[in-house]
Amino acid sequence: MSIEAGRVEFEGLEIEGLSSSWSPSASAQGAFTLRAARIRGLAATGPLAKFALDCPQLVVAGDEVHCDRGRLSGSLGSLGVQDTRFAATRHADGRLSLGFDAFEIAGGRGRLDVEVDGPRWRADAKLADLDLGKAAGVAQPWIPLPADFTIAGRASGQFRAAGVDHALREASADATIATLNFSDAAGTLAGEKLTGALRIEATADSSSRMPARGKVTLTGGQAYSDPVFLDFATHRAELEFDGVLDTAASRFTASRFALDHADVLRAAGKATLDLAGETLLPAAQVHVGSLRLAAALPAYVQPFLINTAFRDVTGSGVVRGDVEIAGGLPTRAALELDGVAFGSETASVALEGVDGRLNWFDDASRTELAGAIDDTLFESSLAWKSGRLWGLEIGPATLPFATTGRHFRLLAPVKIPIFDGGLAIDTLRVRHAGTDDMYVRFDANILPIDVARISRAFGWPEFQGTLEGSIPGLQLRQGVVTLDGALEAKVFDGRVAVRELRLQEPLGKYPRLFANIGIEGLDLELVTRTFEFGTITGRMSGYISDLETFDWMPEAFDAFLYTPPGDGSKAGSSASSTTSAMTASASPAGSRTTSA
Repeated sequence: MSIEAGRVEFEGLEIEGLSSSWSPSASAQGAFTLRAARIRGLAATGPLAKFALDCPQLVVAGDEVHCDRGRLSGSLGSLGVQDTRFAATRHADGRLSLGFDAFEIAGGRGRLDVEVDGPRWRADAKLADLDLGKAAGVAQPWIPLPADFTIAGRASGQFRAAGVDHALREASADATIATLNFSDAAGTLAGEKLTGALRIEATADSSSRMPARGKVTLTGGQAYSDPVFLDFATHRAELEFDGVLDTAASRFTASRFALDHADVLRAAGKATLDLAGETLLPAAQVHVGSLRLAAALPAYVQPFLINTAFRDVTGSGVVRGDVEIAGGLPTRAALELDGVAFGSETASVALEGVDGRLNWFDDASRTELAGAIDDTLFESSLAWKSGRLWGLEIGPATLPFATTGRHFRLLAPVKIPIFDGGLAIDTLRVRHAGTDDMYVRFDANILPIDVARISRAFGWPEFQGTLEGSIPGLQLRQGVVTLDGALEAKVFDGRVAVRELRLQEPLGKYPRLFANIGIEGLDLELVTRTFEFGTITGRMSGYISDLETFDWMPEAFDAFLYTPPGDGSKAGSSASSTTSAMTASASPAGSRTTSA
């Protein structure tokens, strides 16, 4: 018996060039064939062409129909060209079971089993060498990727899917990733030659929401999320998660995740990934089990400091605690530091043996929580065993402080040892750090420090004497540094006082300094002993008024230097009947006069 039709329409399907035949044999068995030039109306796959189905032995037993050793071939839309043996059973309850021995999909080849029960269907495939780029195209009707997002690579494993009519309701994969490459159009998110394993299960609860859980293990290749670059061949990573994928918004919200980046970071919490937005991580609550700075600083921190003096920062030790992110920005950090050390050669800074806690809130969180939690939770304390700053040797100290948003405040006076002396800080406040409105207030006393050691640290000629004095009311406001009083220092057995100090753009490219400097009783032998042109003895006093410098080079000043009256030193006593003096001036135009 055979049937031929030029065109058939059936429940949304349009079939062209249909032909079917059945050749019966004994015991309700027979050979069955079906041909179609084109089949349209399958949203999941697209049009089918040159469709051919052959069943050499169709067995009918009551309400059950079975075909074994059948053959299917043709171009099946997004499922590609097929030529495979199959077995099929139409059960008494109406279910249809299909098994394909060598089904090909997205470049992969393997076993495929399908069950259809009315509008419901389920597919189970074990495929090898699956082309991930083509697989993304096959899954596009159900799991669309963001525009201009590309993916390529190969994978093998077990893949399952289930749905109702054209809608996907469940999907899972347990696969080995041979290689994976991906990137967005801007190049800010990319992966290259990634290897590892993937286990994921997803169930749709609406047209665009898919609750999902899974585990991703990466053992090789590199990934980049501007500006962070990770090499998984050096430090493998394992991520477990539960959450919801919103396919319409290209956003995944993880209600739980656990990350183990080997020897770098162990963390857990919840987070949101926005695959189509400008901010990849718009929200997160993360508990940091351990952050090992030796590997974490190069991976996570250095990329953000590439244009700063800290671009070569390295470190060691462990950091633990909690971090919260909202709107793509951090809102809270509560961290514990254990045996931390870090340093930067270009920034000339290093600290060793750092321990303590850091509690930071953004301004909004600080205001909201004020009065609702213990005030000690807003306080921080860091202690270190030794350090180096611009060549200066720093001794052990403990720093109690509070920090909120871009603000910092020292909670109690602190003494920081420097060489054989130190810096006794009474006040240190910073507001709006890193902005045009940045404000700094600093009050301190310099405890006696050997000037020779400072000179060696800075690479200067080795001056003799002791540096001590006070720094009263130093303020940075609107890019200008000023003093409430005089900056006084004891040097070369005398005293130097800087008054009316004004420093414009101290951190800019061309800083400008204005000051009046008083000099009292400097020992010239201590001053000149440093240089090779000879030795001058005696005492010197005087002033340098209306000093102006540009990029630290003098542009203008008036100076008057003289032997103090009554100087009893060797040179001073020989000139006791006459006071020796020298005056000098310079103007921005470069003219200069000197008299002695």
